[in-house]
Amino acid sequence: MTRELNVVRYALIIIPALIAIYLYDYADYELFTLHFLLLLLIVTLGKRLPGLLTALAAGVEWLYTAWLCQHYGALMIFPAISALLYYSRLERRPVVLVFFALHLAAINTALSGSDPRVWVYTNLTFLLSATLNRLLLRSGRGRDETLFLYDELRKKHFQLEEARSRLLQFNSQIEVAAQAEERVRIARQLHDDIGHRLIRVKMMTEAAIHTLPHSSETGMEMMNQIRDQLSASMDDMRAAVRRINYGSQLEGAYALDRLLEELGRHTGIETSYQVQGMPYPLYPSVQVTLYKNAQEALTNALRHGQATAVWIKVSYSGHEVVMEVGNNGERPQDNPLAKLRGTGGMGLQGMTERTRLVRGTLEFQLEPEFAVITRVPMHRPPEKLPQ
Repeated sequence: MTRELNVVRYALIIIPALIAIYLYDYADYELFTLHFLLLLLIVTLGKRLPGLLTALAAGVEWLYTAWLCQHYGALMIFPAISALLYYSRLERRPVVLVFFALHLAAINTALSGSDPRVWVYTNLTFLLSATLNRLLLRSGRGRDETLFLYDELRKKHFQLEEARSRLLQFNSQIEVAAQAEERVRIARQLHDDIGHRLIRVKMMTEAAIHTLPHSSETGMEMMNQIRDQLSASMDDMRAAVRRINYGSQLEGAYALDRLLEELGRHTGIETSYQVQGMPYPLYPSVQVTLYKNAQEALTNALRHGQATAVWIKVSYSGHEVVMEVGNNGERPQDNPLAKLRGTGGMGLQGMTERTRLVRGTLEFQLEPEFAVITRVPMHRPPEKLPQ
């Protein structure tokens, strides 16, 4: 039970009791006070009891409130509504329905000798309160279900992002293996085809040198053959070089400089890209994380900061890679870290979750200009990173 609901329950008990003291004359106010103190004790103990004892406390409470209605008048319907708020939140639905029926019957029995108008008003108040309470319960359960589904959706989203990063890493490994196999094949081709052809050209050249002084026609025919052999060798060499220079598709798809170039071309704002240190190949998961964080930071700079200039600075060192995405737009009123600890937007939550997956940290710089800083540790020296 929430804190707000507990406050409402105590208010429904204490305020009517104070009003009754001023409105009615009782023979013994001390006994009246004792009865309400007993009710407060039952309410307090009921919150602390476990399991089936909770239902027992709820039963005692609604019986006691019905007894108060009999002894102290129709104003005691409000403590009865307080009991209704309590037992209506029990987990077992049949128990709630039985308690409600018995409670309503007990209240009507307690007020059987009252004025008919008082009886009608009391029943209407109790029934309207029960209806309103039922609507609030449905609304609360719908909100809880929505929040649960939202959390599940976020979990699935992050799981899909992680699986996607692993697939990209696996794809990169397949590309590396395919390139290695292609390089071995090209080396064999260079040795078997082009190498042997060049040896044959060398031998034909020596023969042409000896033949030309004595038989120019035969010597020129051999020179033409040498030319054709060299031309074919050059074509094979160009094809081999093109295959050797084949680049990874992952690097092109997640290039930060290309991201800035496209942003500047589409929006017309000023962009800047700077690299510090000696760049080295990054794991695909790290590369995707940096790209996604940069994309989110640039989108926020345009959407919320109204920036006219953005920049990305990537610093490489032996133990970490640091990416700073800054802009000259309006600074956020609140520290973004406070949003991350609370109910921050999906963008900020996504950035920090992606960064944690690669064991990195996300920082925010407010002065002199706003910047989002992503730090990713490199656990191995650059020369040992996978190519």
